[in-house]
Amino acid sequence: MVEPVTEASVSVLIASRSPAYAAGLAAFLSAPLFTPVVAHTVDGALARAAEHPPALAVVDWQLGDAPGTELAAEIAERHPSTRVIFSVPDGDSQVQIDALASGAAGVILPTWTEEAVLEALGDALRGVSRFDVAVVRSLSDLARRTQPRRVLLTDQERVVLRLMRQQLTYKEIALHLGISWHTVRSHAQSILRKLGIHSRRDLDAWDARMGSSARILAGDGLR
Repeated sequence: MVEPVTEASVSVLIASRSPAYAAGLAAFLSAPLFTPVVAHTVDGALARAAEHPPALAVVDWQLGDAPGTELAAEIAERHPSTRVIFSVPDGDSQVQIDALASGAAGVILPTWTEEAVLEALGDALRGVSRFDVAVVRSLSDLARRTQPRRVLLTDQERVVLRLMRQQLTYKEIALHLGISWHTVRSHAQSILRKLGIHSRRDLDAWDARMGSSARILAGDGLR
């Protein structure tokens, strides 16, 4: 039997595009054991994590500005001691395989009870993975047959990409970031070229096609 977590307070980052779900999950974690903080986008979650690195992050499969796998990759890069659990839409084996391939410690489902969620978080904090044996075997087979696509973007390009996914115009992105329209357009052209697509209209299709098999990496981090 797994022993209960005994820390006085554990910081948990909840990254969900759904305010209602995030609020409900935060209510689950309102006991003295956990200190939940909530964000709805990758940028918001990273800002919260920078203020106080969490011991655990519960990440939606899809956030408001990017797939949750991109947040998981950035958390792993910036806060390697943080354990990540994905909140997934269902328990489908392929979803679990994708989550495990992204470095997650486990998954939770929206339909789970408070007790099940707390048990999953406790296991993640102890380093106990919550994946089916069949899922682990399937991932090993997948790793032998395929290699995730690595897309190398600069930090600024990653921020611009997330804003592009929110359907902001180049002028709106420029105002948001305090840079010129021409600089945004230059970043966007570089992003599209690196992703291998021809226009912003193709972004949704690229995300759906690549899913977690693509990793958006920081250029500076690999030099």
